[in-house]
Amino acid sequence: MAKNTFRPRDIINKEVAGICGVARLTDKARAAHAGEIGSYKYGAESTQDTGILSFLDISAEAFQDAAVRIDNDVKLGAWILDNSKKSSEEISAFNRKMKSWWQNNMPSDDFSKRRRKLGHEKENRRRFWHWYFFGWGPWR
Repeated sequence: MAKNTFRPRDIINKEVAGICGVARLTDKARAAHAGEIGSYKYGAESTQDTGILSFLDISAEAFQDAAVRIDNDVKLGAWILDNSKKSSEEISAFNRKMKSWWQNNMPSDDFSKRRRKLGHEKENRRRFWHWYFFGWGPWR
């Protein structure tokens, strides 16, 4: 028996319609329709989904129908923007809210690990450039 490998895009991904969570919602809607969603929840069963769908003012059924019918993310994004009637200011505010929620609800261990890793990478780059340009470079 094959292990279910479905994994939706990240909640802060804005690839579909420029709105956080919509790419993830799209993946889940398509997987639910295909019966391959695994342990993930879609629509009314997911508090994330209901929040995003409520913001868009689109039902889970209508969204899923569009996500399955329109298999191109750019075209689906255009459909979403046409049907949600949200202004760019409303979308920006929603995106900020979603990013903040994600940072506050991501397990602190993972968030801390990512911050430390990025900090170390940045520090290593600084050390290299300092070494290279301030006297310890290959020309010595």
